[in-house]
Amino acid sequence: MKINSLFLFLSMMFVWAGLCSAQTTSDKYYLIDGYFFKGMPPGIRTDVGAKLIILTDKDGNTALEMQLNKGKSLPEYAMKYRISAEEVPGGEELLRLSRSGTQKPMAISASNTVTLDEWVGKPFPDFKVTDTAGRVWTKADILGKPFVLNYWHTGCRPCIKEMPDLNEWMKICPDVTYFSTTWNTAEQIKKIVENRPFLFTHIADELFFFNLFKVQVTPTTLLVDKKGMIRYWEEGTSTSKRKFLLDKLKELSAE
Repeated sequence: MKINSLFLFLSMMFVWAGLCSAQTTSDKYYLIDGYFFKGMPPGIRTDVGAKLIILTDKDGNTALEMQLNKGKSLPEYAMKYRISAEEVPGGEELLRLSRSGTQKPMAISASNTVTLDEWVGKPFPDFKVTDTAGRVWTKADILGKPFVLNYWHTGCRPCIKEMPDLNEWMKICPDVTYFSTTWNTAEQIKKIVENRPFLFTHIADELFFFNLFKVQVTPTTLLVDKKGMIRYWEEGTSTSKRKFLLDKLKELSAE
């Protein structure tokens, strides 16, 4: 393993230890700009938030309020995935608490995986990787179909939790190439991908895709169109993020 790859691997170990434990609440309720979401909405990451506030009512119902940085706002497409206060336990009281401004903000640990923003709308780079079955893949093999690339590792509980939903994508959009990539070895992921199961093509014991886009947060998911152009990506996971990506994958399949 090259020195730069080893350095990135060790760096990510420390980053993931904190981020993955935080993402176990990925399907909890969020309040952003006065709107509720189940999990972080698409197009939003924690690094765009100026403040995070845990709202808790007298009955113990909770929501995580994110106050966005100045100049930041919810993308219009995210509004499709909002839910009403009536769908949130204690929703009206949590809204009242938010408006009262009485609950103290908590510190935010910002993500630094912003390089993917620079790639959206550009061609997916050339690559050559080998899957756990021994097949060698190159960019030529993914052209002509949409392509999904999901980043995960065995210590990331949200990654493992979302696997059944990702498997459903394969049924809904069968004419798509689905990859997972992880720095864990094939032996380390064997129990999870067989027993969970996780049906994507697995690129294990490999840092190429991590180094390529400097991905440090898992899960991260990229969607690439039939021409090999990177069209969408989401860092982290939630009910609304997965719905958004599936909606876009359907669109890419129909193009």
